[in-house]
Amino acid sequence: MYLAHGTLHPSAQAEATALLAALQARLPATLAARFDVETVLSCAEKFAAALDAQADGGDIDAASRAALSAFCRRDALAAKLERELGEAPFSLRRIGYDRQQFESWRPLGLVVHITPGNAALLPFFAMLESLLVGNVNWLRPSGSDDGRSARLLAEFLRHDAGGTLADYLAVLPLPGRDLSALFKPADAISAWGGATALAAIRLQAPAGCRWIDWGHRISFAYLVAEAADTAQLEALADEVCRLDQQACSSPQCVLVDSDEPEVLRRVGAQLAQALARRAPHWPALVPNEQEAAEISTQVAFARLDQSFGGIAGQIWQEPGWRVVWAHTPALAGSPLFRTVQLRPVPRAQLVAVLQPWRTQLQTCGLVAPARQLAELSQLLLAAGVSRVVPPAAMHDGYHGEPHDGVYALARLAKRASVTLPANNLAGHATLDLPPPPPAGLARHAIMNKADFQRNGVNERAQLFFRSGGSSGEPKLAGFSYRDYHRQMRAAADGLFAAGLDPRHDRVVNLLYGGELYGGLLSFFTILDKLSATHFPMGGPATEDCGDIARLIVQQRINTLVGMPGTIHRLFVQHEAMLREYGGVQKILLGGEHLNDAQRDFLAGFGIPLIRSAIYGSVDAGPLGHACAAGDDGVFHLMAETQWLEIVDPEHDRPAAPGGVGRLLFTSRAREGQTVARYELGDLGRWLPGDCACGLPTPRFELCGRYGQLMRVGTVYLNPAQMAEHIGAPVQFLIDYAANGCDRIEARVEGDIEQARSRMLLHPMLEQVIECGLLELEMVASDATQFARHPQSGKTPLVLDRRRAAARSGGTANVVEG
Repeated sequence: MYLAHGTLHPSAQAEATALLAALQARLPATLAARFDVETVLSCAEKFAAALDAQADGGDIDAASRAALSAFCRRDALAAKLERELGEAPFSLRRIGYDRQQFESWRPLGLVVHITPGNAALLPFFAMLESLLVGNVNWLRPSGSDDGRSARLLAEFLRHDAGGTLADYLAVLPLPGRDLSALFKPADAISAWGGATALAAIRLQAPAGCRWIDWGHRISFAYLVAEAADTAQLEALADEVCRLDQQACSSPQCVLVDSDEPEVLRRVGAQLAQALARRAPHWPALVPNEQEAAEISTQVAFARLDQSFGGIAGQIWQEPGWRVVWAHTPALAGSPLFRTVQLRPVPRAQLVAVLQPWRTQLQTCGLVAPARQLAELSQLLLAAGVSRVVPPAAMHDGYHGEPHDGVYALARLAKRASVTLPANNLAGHATLDLPPPPPAGLARHAIMNKADFQRNGVNERAQLFFRSGGSSGEPKLAGFSYRDYHRQMRAAADGLFAAGLDPRHDRVVNLLYGGELYGGLLSFFTILDKLSATHFPMGGPATEDCGDIARLIVQQRINTLVGMPGTIHRLFVQHEAMLREYGGVQKILLGGEHLNDAQRDFLAGFGIPLIRSAIYGSVDAGPLGHACAAGDDGVFHLMAETQWLEIVDPEHDRPAAPGGVGRLLFTSRAREGQTVARYELGDLGRWLPGDCACGLPTPRFELCGRYGQLMRVGTVYLNPAQMAEHIGAPVQFLIDYAANGCDRIEARVEGDIEQARSRMLLHPMLEQVIECGLLELEMVASDATQFARHPQSGKTPLVLDRRRAAARSGGTANVVEG
């Protein structure tokens, strides 16, 4: 059975010739196409779900179905990629933010797979592994495959919604006598088999083609006699019988850490008893005539050696199994079919005894006292063993485990590099193109804050930050550590694009942290990933910023990261000291907008770079970043980790081109909590055209807020909730105070002192007022005198005039109650 371009074809020589020609004709276009590993992960995930739902196996039994499902799980494949090739392996990124060189993993191209007949699922696993790194894969299965692999791969491709993977997988059961037509366009050949078979295949490989061989290996058990109890020996007997020693991980020999004949005799007798008990539990594979003759010959020669050579030894056997003790230190190959060699190898001789087999060693089942496990494991690895496991786990493995001492994906990929001239694309952490939109977004309803909190974190969440909860019990946003570090790396790339230079900048971090607020902690991680010189000072806990100013001068700090209110207050309080120092060159802001009065004041210190660097939220993480060419309030989307839609303010449809709309963010690959089409309460618009900085990611401009939450004086307030607590008609006017900090004028119909005390129940509001980050003024006013919306005539709960004050021609942000 042939498989080409997703279609099954019957075996026929004429058909094979035509299919091979068609595959070769399409190969250049397939290699040139942009490959997205997400397509593979999504297809495998759906295939695994279909296997789990399948009642009966058809072509495969229940055990095989379970093995396929476990291998194809999205988390298993993603973990395999990260373990074997590193984080974001296909991202063409700088090898260091201070370097001009970019590196990434890339596919080899066309890989031809030659697989054996003794492992039914191996061809599928080999093809999927190679597909995971983007290779085009042609499989030449064994003669015993009987179309199984073609049918299995065709079923896998049925779950590829876009149909793009069909060009990457083909099954071509061509005759083995001449594989040159199959090999001619190959960039690599991955072949499984014995030494003779592999040598014959390699002779047909074209020059320069990467040779990936998976030859036969030998495995054994190593016992310290005092630790060899009944349970350990029965586990070893099970591994001998489970696959009749046909697998590379099957124990062929039992080496004992002793050269005392009585010790070997006792171990041999105990192992024979264990085999007698356990062998009946495993169906036996019957050897053919040649294989049976090999067993008889080896047993006969062992008897001769013991009879005429004076060598200590013994043979224990029953129909179906045998233990052959020869008292000479050696690792010897077994004729298999439950034939176990028993040999003395004291640990002092272990490396020397194993040296002739070093290139073929695979697994050792180690039985030793706990206090000796570390020492003997190190010794076995030094001798050339690839795996050291308990006897019961010789045939088992774990996801991502190396195979025969190597990671398969590294053999199926190559490391590529790009070096740019100095200062070209200086702020670019990667040379990646933006990824395509997440699949299936249309199926998701728009998610608001309540939906986010109802959705809740899942069992993968490991790290939690406060999400709202400005009064009462805080709600939490959950991240796995993989989520967190992926998003912090994207934010580090963004800060680099915004102008931070880790080679030269000395950064003081003035963001607040604690009580589940992640500002200080997140930027600690971001600056760590940048390898920047970093002083994590935190936001000032008191009104006075003297310690911060002195630190800046003493440590020659040139870059400040913090909230506009914090940094503005620092320069107001210690103007003379900071003017005399004159070393601050960069101010990178987050959390709030910098108004014109603050900007003009700070610019008066001769600071060339003052910029809102990162835009984000606790719930969704970092969302956008500034660049060297953009205006304040303009951000590049962090496209590696986020997707953005801008929809009409009144209707759930895309906003008109250039029009202002609601921002909906979808987090890519968020494990700890689903964030899909999440509206944060911000308004914005797309900016057309390419950015002068050269980054290919789309740009958007923030245009104010809507909805319930407002950020004022570094904290989030819920005006509707505050109005409910006050219990009287109220309107909040938000503006800038004369000193540049935020100011709230609360107009209340009723007792203004009681209203003030109720407002200050907010856990952080009084603190930011005392620190000088916010002014609060209570004004008695008749509700009929509250300000009205100029267009609708409605009385809004909140009038935010900061954006109008900061940008000529802007409009106040309105939250209606």
